Amino acid sequence: MEEVIKRLAKWANGKTSPPETVQIYPTNRCNLKCLFCYQQLQAYDKADMVTKGRWLEIAEELCGLGVKNILISGGGEPLTVESVTIPMMSIFKKHSLKGRMIHNGVLWKEETIKEVIKIGWDNLIFSIDGPDAKTHDRLRGVKGAFNKALKNIKLFNKIKKDLKTDKPTIETTTVLCNKNYNSVLDIIRLAGSLEIKHLTFEPVCINNPGVTKLKLSEDQRVYFIEQIIPKALELEKKLGIQTNLPSLIKVKYIEKAGDMKGVILENNSKQHTFCNAPCFEPWIWPKIEANGEVWPCSTTPLKENIKKKSFSEIWYGNTFNNFRKNILEGKLYDSCANCVTTHIPVNRSISKQLKEVLGD
Repeated sequence: MEEVIKRLAKWANGKTSPPETVQIYPTNRCNLKCLFCYQQLQAYDKADMVTKGRWLEIAEELCGLGVKNILISGGGEPLTVESVTIPMMSIFKKHSLKGRMIHNGVLWKEETIKEVIKIGWDNLIFSIDGPDAKTHDRLRGVKGAFNKALKNIKLFNKIKKDLKTDKPTIETTTVLCNKNYNSVLDIIRLAGSLEIKHLTFEPVCINNPGVTKLKLSEDQRVYFIEQIIPKALELEKKLGIQTNLPSLIKVKYIEKAGDMKGVILENNSKQHTFCNAPCFEPWIWPKIEANGEVWPCSTTPLKENIKKKSFSEIWYGNTFNNFRKNILEGKLYDSCANCVTTHIPVNRSISKQLKEVLGD
């Protein structure tokens, strides 16, 4: 967080800074059919994607620009375009960036696992949405996905031990919904059996109308926070596991997923100073989509494309600066309604720390 505050302080003082982290979607193709995914709308033009050559150019530019962290995700499944994703990972590690990747865990091959370990990739996040095949495969839409993901986690653990290395660290992430929130304790136990030390639970995002039936109700959210989380915290302490569940206690509106604009503005001061910005993502955490669109945050598309401009031209350009100006003034976009709920306490924490640094 120190690096985030340092970069934001530059913007607050009228200077500029490159993003701290860039999220990259190498592809919109996927091998699964997750019930909660935007893919359900079939909205992606899967033929309209950045070429391998351009992706490698972008990777080199981000390294030269001063980006510190890379998160490879999707969109789609990064390993459906292994010939693009793995070379990008190699470039980022050659320049000593810290690399993370979120993936569904199904498509790993033993030779690819060895390659990723040898380049020193930092962190891999397997998507695990249930403690058993029945729950996970139902949510992921393909039978066998659970068993394949667990097999590959175990294979990573074995090869890492053979090569005497701790990298990449293995984590899991769970899309929290009304089909699995009662299984959190069992998911933590499963992680312990797989030698995993860090788990993340993300409340489902409402990125298509069908997902509304998966989000927690208010009663379920209250039960989850008051009854399940305390037991989960005791269990994770016993197993030596860390989760983000303490931060979820602060997310008082899990059931408002898809309707977050009011929540984002809830603690926003009418004095539109930089430190009071309702969201800081447009200054630190952009995203590059598989079709080349560069978004200033995780949810809002703008008409800027990496196929036509350099990342630097987009990041420091008028379109992004106007977006930032509107956010500072509390003028949120319709897409802000679908903000990730766990980003709310993070932004408020950033605001508090930034005020302490700047004396605001």
